[in-house]
Amino acid sequence: MPLGMGAADITMFERRNILDVLLIPISCAGIAALCWHAVYAGPVSADKFEARLEEAARASLDEERFGWAHVEMDGQTAILTGAAPTAQLLTRARNRVLASSGRGGFFRGGVTRVLDETELLPPVSPYAFSVTRHGDRFRLTGILPDPDAMARLEEVLIGEGISPEFIQFDVAFRDGVPEGDWIGAVSLGLRQLVKLYDGEVDVTDRRIFVSGIAPNIDVRNDIIAQMARPPSGYSVDADIAGTALWTARLNGDHLIMEGSVPDAADRTALFEYTEQLFDGVVENEMGVIPMRSDDWIRGVRAALPGFLQHESGVMAFMGDELVIEGLATPSVIDFLREDFVRVGVSTDFTLNSQPAPTRLMAFEGLDSETTHPSRDVCSAALEEALSLSSLNFRYARDELARESAPLLDGVLTVLQTCPDYQFEIDAATHADGRRIALKNLTEDRQTAVLAYFIARGVPLDQIVLTEVRQDSAGLPDPVSIDTDRQISVRLRELEDD
Repeated sequence: MPLGMGAADITMFERRNILDVLLIPISCAGIAALCWHAVYAGPVSADKFEARLEEAARASLDEERFGWAHVEMDGQTAILTGAAPTAQLLTRARNRVLASSGRGGFFRGGVTRVLDETELLPPVSPYAFSVTRHGDRFRLTGILPDPDAMARLEEVLIGEGISPEFIQFDVAFRDGVPEGDWIGAVSLGLRQLVKLYDGEVDVTDRRIFVSGIAPNIDVRNDIIAQMARPPSGYSVDADIAGTALWTARLNGDHLIMEGSVPDAADRTALFEYTEQLFDGVVENEMGVIPMRSDDWIRGVRAALPGFLQHESGVMAFMGDELVIEGLATPSVIDFLREDFVRVGVSTDFTLNSQPAPTRLMAFEGLDSETTHPSRDVCSAALEEALSLSSLNFRYARDELARESAPLLDGVLTVLQTCPDYQFEIDAATHADGRRIALKNLTEDRQTAVLAYFIARGVPLDQIVLTEVRQDSAGLPDPVSIDTDRQISVRLRELEDD
């Protein structure tokens, strides 16, 4: 017994110890519960906490491949909605949301569970994927099973010496990939495509098709041999030209001319003519081999002006046929075909160039495959397109003049990139004299502009013809045809929609 402490004091001390032992844990638990309630369940903080969870959950899905997914929070429960393209992407989205605010749990304060209210899209059939090569650029389009497959295909091209800046993906992810080594089949086609000047690989279900122009017969034979050993269960077909006697390869501002021409005079004349037409670098690697006919040289000269307006491409003389493949605006392709027909050579001509949009500053950075631009962006792009050239016609006729091509290509790009908006072809005439005749001609020209766009796939309901007016009010000066007839294209006013 401590000195000076009686029995009653000892009893009180023991009771106090017992109370401390009992009350301290209870108090701590109460304080913890109070803190939890204040932070997570209080009338003001609960909303803030839920908002933080929702912000973190949405940030976890802030990637293009999860653009289909939408998430909302109900307390600590995440509600996931949307149309999931594949089961794998759905699983990844759920896992990302669940881990978006840490490990989660009731006391940890994260997402406790994910309520899946998504719709899984059905598998795709047929399962199609293609890769096109134009110059140094590779464009991969179609359906892939998942982002991992996209990464593997990019690795294949990089492994073959292709720079990532020349690789473009425009793909969607969906279930339905065929059985067997489907990625291996696509990879096999890619490794052959890099050997071609220009070409394409199509993989539809379990069929592989490779087409294009090979530098020579040895490369062609090598490709055929490699394609003879596809993955098990896959079939192969190929259409590869590999006996080119002469080629011109265009890549931006760089042109390489190689192969053989009939004589030295043709070699010199063709090179000098090309330098007159082309502002970039021209490499002359042409040789001379006597040939029975030199008529194809006239065909090359007729096609060169249009070919050199391509973004990239190859022109090849195969011995009995002149072949052009590449990327160019629609008007360039049309005029190139006209030029070759007009020159009247005996050589067969095949034009396989693909239409490319006009590059407009207003659309820079816009992914038109997944995003439709705003009205303001479309309006700015249209103004830019209308400034590319004048809109002219042949004298006293309703035939569009060639110098109108840049404007027409630019406006076509705007129409195709802005499908959510309606446009008007506006016309006016204000000349003295034969007003009825001028009005009729202006109407015919207005219709000719409409026909140009409709023939290139623009929907009929996207363009409206206005009534021809007797003045030029509202028409911009840069697109005037002449002093008495004006036609332009404008974005329809909202109140007109």
